[in-house]
Amino acid sequence: MALVLEGTKERVLDLLRLRPHTAKEVAEALGVSRVAALKHLRDLEARGLVRSEVRKCLGRGRPYRLYVAQDREAPYAALCGDVLKGVERVLGREGVVRLLLERNRSLFAPLNLETLPLRDRLTRLAQFLREQGYEAEVLEHEGKLYLCQKRCPKLALSREHEALCQSELLAYQELLGLPLQREERLAEGGNCCRYRVE
Repeated sequence: MALVLEGTKERVLDLLRLRPHTAKEVAEALGVSRVAALKHLRDLEARGLVRSEVRKCLGRGRPYRLYVAQDREAPYAALCGDVLKGVERVLGREGVVRLLLERNRSLFAPLNLETLPLRDRLTRLAQFLREQGYEAEVLEHEGKLYLCQKRCPKLALSREHEALCQSELLAYQELLGLPLQREERLAEGGNCCRYRVE
């Protein structure tokens, strides 16, 4: 059965899957107060998804508490982060973007959107993204069409590896056959990833 968490708790767990964090680091990464971060961390700990350990500070500082994800997805998220770092060291950032773009092309290939009207292409893409764990929808505002993603299953990775978002934008443009302008990004603290069709 899929794990269902309230939005902020899910974002906290995503961060911890990549590497351990202190409550202060979680608060800074998510743009919430330290008190709010601690509440989420304690709730996750009570559910058995996170464990904490006290570490001694190097030098004369006070001990601090480190939070570590221990759900079944944690090892895979950490592995993905490590692999992306290694690939970037070997191929550079542009190489990572090309590699991820190729993966996205393969992922989207079965959609066959070429003959559909634009709104139908966007709608089918949003539906496919929802099946992949995104919370995606098509909106229209002042005559412009937007693809909006309010949830991203790789959000924590995207914060550390912007190449994930860049390759996604390039793949969407190829798939739709039109330029897109990314106006907002979850990984930068936005409410959604919002792409405007040019």
